[in-house]
Amino acid sequence: MDAAIAFCFLLVLAATTSSSVYAQQINAECVAEERDALLSFRAGITSDPQNLLASWNGQDCCQWSGVKCSNSTGHVIKLDLRNNFFLDDLYGPPADTDYPHWMHGKISSSLLALHHLKYLDLSGNHFGGVGVPIPRFLGYFQSLIYLNLSSMDFDGPVPPQLGNLSRLQYLDIGYNVWNDEGVLLNSEDISWLTRLPLLRFLDMSGVSLSTVDHWVQVVNMLFNLRALRLGYCELVFPYTPIVHINLTSLEMVYLRDNGVNTLNPTCWFWHAGTIRHLDLTNNMIDGALPDAVGNMTSLEVLHLGGNQLSDVKAKPLKNLCSLRELRLSSNGINQDLSDFLDELPPCSWSKLQVLDLSLTNVSGEIPNWINRWTDLGVLQLSSNRLLGSVPLEIGMLSKLDTLLLDGNQFNGSISEEHLASLVNLKYLDLSYNSLHMMINLNWIPPFKLQMAYFTRCKMGSHFPLWLKGQHDVIILDISDAGIVDNLPDWFWTVFSNVVYLNISCNQINGRLPRTLEFMSSALIFDLNSNNVTGSLPELPRNLQELDISKNSLSGPLPQKFGAPYLLNLLLSENDINGTIPAYICQLQYLRVLDLAKNHLAGQLPLCSAGSKATQTSISALILYNNNMSGKFPLFLLSCPDLVLLDLAHNKYTGELPTWIANKLPRLSYLQLRNNMFSGSIPVQLTDLQYLQFLDLAQNRISGSIPHSLANLNAMTQNQDHHQTLRNPLYWSWNNDNGRPSNSDTYDLPKYADSLELIAKGQYLDYTSNIIYMIALDLSHNNLVGEIPDEITSLIGMMVFNLSHNQLSGRIPEKIGLLRSLESLDLSWNELYGEIPYSLSDMTMLSNMNLSYNNLSGTIPTGNQLQALIDPASSYIGNKYLCGPPISRNCSGPEIARGYLDEPQSDSEVRYLYIGMAVGFVLGLWLVFVTFLFARTWRTTYFQLCDKLLCSVETFFTPNFRMYLVKLYGK
Repeated sequence: MDAAIAFCFLLVLAATTSSSVYAQQINAECVAEERDALLSFRAGITSDPQNLLASWNGQDCCQWSGVKCSNSTGHVIKLDLRNNFFLDDLYGPPADTDYPHWMHGKISSSLLALHHLKYLDLSGNHFGGVGVPIPRFLGYFQSLIYLNLSSMDFDGPVPPQLGNLSRLQYLDIGYNVWNDEGVLLNSEDISWLTRLPLLRFLDMSGVSLSTVDHWVQVVNMLFNLRALRLGYCELVFPYTPIVHINLTSLEMVYLRDNGVNTLNPTCWFWHAGTIRHLDLTNNMIDGALPDAVGNMTSLEVLHLGGNQLSDVKAKPLKNLCSLRELRLSSNGINQDLSDFLDELPPCSWSKLQVLDLSLTNVSGEIPNWINRWTDLGVLQLSSNRLLGSVPLEIGMLSKLDTLLLDGNQFNGSISEEHLASLVNLKYLDLSYNSLHMMINLNWIPPFKLQMAYFTRCKMGSHFPLWLKGQHDVIILDISDAGIVDNLPDWFWTVFSNVVYLNISCNQINGRLPRTLEFMSSALIFDLNSNNVTGSLPELPRNLQELDISKNSLSGPLPQKFGAPYLLNLLLSENDINGTIPAYICQLQYLRVLDLAKNHLAGQLPLCSAGSKATQTSISALILYNNNMSGKFPLFLLSCPDLVLLDLAHNKYTGELPTWIANKLPRLSYLQLRNNMFSGSIPVQLTDLQYLQFLDLAQNRISGSIPHSLANLNAMTQNQDHHQTLRNPLYWSWNNDNGRPSNSDTYDLPKYADSLELIAKGQYLDYTSNIIYMIALDLSHNNLVGEIPDEITSLIGMMVFNLSHNQLSGRIPEKIGLLRSLESLDLSWNELYGEIPYSLSDMTMLSNMNLSYNNLSGTIPTGNQLQALIDPASSYIGNKYLCGPPISRNCSGPEIARGYLDEPQSDSEVRYLYIGMAVGFVLGLWLVFVTFLFARTWRTTYFQLCDKLLCSVETFFTPNFRMYLVKLYGK
């Protein structure tokens, strides 16, 4: 038992008497004044979901739930209304109300009438909130020994009046930061702690002490302190070392997540000989493990994970004979596993219970003498460079309940012999290795797993029937395990208690049951990339993420399908038809809806309740490659949090609305490719401050390109700019909820389906990493006019495509400023003039297409331009271009003439002909009017014409006769 746990147990035991808190009859009667005080406290409670106060009736308050009185005097000495379901509310599925077991209300000052109160525990309830501090009057309980106000959402400064509790031995005000409202306890001066001379346990975790530079000196004055917990306190480092250490009884130090940057013994404020539990997880300690650590000879628990230690050796630990837990994850051991283990103290072989070396860059094989640690219960070697086979000796660790070997390079097989003696095994992770599960289908394991990860382990083509007896499993992942089989009939029943279920990326056949409501604990289902049939069933009430994409679901979506707390619904690449039901408007927590590559038709529903619009939480809506039709969906008016919208390859028509920027202010990715949208690009679209991916290709959009595109701030940042919006295509649940991950990452890509993008002359598929793509594609439309010079301010662009339009004018001279550009396509337009030499400044450019324009002059040269994919084809169809990489010589006359004579576009030639025709008609009309009204001119003109005709006749008639004589001989 940990020192802190043992101490708390003894403290509570000492603070109580032998009578029961809730049931035992006492001799003395309840004091009326104290009964009235308790009733006043109850009056301030607005919500009591656990009915803890339901028994607070009648005259004898000593029999009330949570109340304990002295047997001799009848005075109330203990009030315990702790919320024992706090962690369930915090980490469990969402409910109809936030934190459904929390008591709500205010702490009444009437409790001050309990003059003899020694024990007060209100932890895990909601008596705080924004701007609600810990009540000052709690510092006036003169008899109080035990005070627990942890996890109550208090805000503001810690009242120094708590220093008046001179008899206090246990103080816990930690972890008051659990909600999203930004509440935070803080203290600028903790000198009041020095007035608590009897204090043995102190927990202020989560209280901001960022301005307290003398915290070590204050703590050093608590002579009786045995347990100190100051995690997440933003403590000031470095601090002035203390000369004389007074903490001669200190056994536990918990300083995780504080920025501690050294293990130098000169900075220790504890006695090396008394410390038993040291937790410095997730700090900034670097360098090697100092030898002085070995002086802490009483140390039982050492947690140093998540620091920056390098070349860690086990030799400094040689004197730690009492060591029970050693956690060094996410540091740099950087050596062979056998060498490290061999230096661990032999005197601890029979005592070590927890060994965590995950993410420490250990290599080599697991030694076959791993069984020397006979008491080992937890072995974590995840995410290293271990290889070879898993030794059979690991199966001799009979007390092992956690075995995590995921993310290595193990090969070979896992047989029944590896597992047959592990009767206590509960958590097993063999994922992301090259292991083969060579287990008899009819084998009956001796253990009852709760967590089972076999991702990418080859379990054989048949479904592993030995899992049939694992009724206690709450986390099961057999994805990408090479299973080619039917889903057993017992599957949904045996695993009815799962929280996380993943059977994706196999070839599993089977029909979904009509309902899955009975799986009440389920939070995440991932069945993607199989051959599951049927229609979408009634889903478990608490389900949050469902992925059945790339299967064979058919039929329409049900009008209602349960799961009111659903966060992500991924059903792409199935055969679902019909329309999208209005039920999605009721899914108020839904963030990602992916129904791409189905046969859905019609329009999205209108989310409205009477005259009031219903707001959704959708941040990603993916509907590409369906048969959706109608105008731009008004459903989106209900999606103010939308970040990604993909309606490509549908049949939408009409103009793009002007309200997009106003109603969808967070929009970052807009893909409307291959529809029938018309009209011009709304200028208001450029007000989208987060827009970094705009694809309007293959529509019927006309008009010019807005000059205000320069307002797209997200495109003016390069890749070093961190995203200000959370990527909606990342998992919302972390590893604490069972999802496999690296312990040093917080976000994990979840989106495996493809978001299609044309770049570099080809179709490219992006998944969750589309967050890094900055692109503008307006190709295959009817755009006219010039390319705005302002486009060159979008320096973050990686893909720029304006091909197949009717754009004219010159290529902007400063286009070379787009140095992040990887793909540039301006082909099939009416651009003229020279190619700007600044193009050679684009060091990232790998694909460029300027073909079929009216460009002229010498083709620029440069290192990157010479390395283009198929460079000659980039300039085809421009007959006045010359120089490498095409064969046309720049000195030819045709090139010179073309260079001087600016090519004319079709529209310019058309206007020239019209002008000539109009001029010809006007000239004839002028002559006609002149002759009509000037008789003398008219007479003179026709006389002249007669004389000309006579002269011609006189000249040609004799000659014509002579020609006839010669021809016919007469």
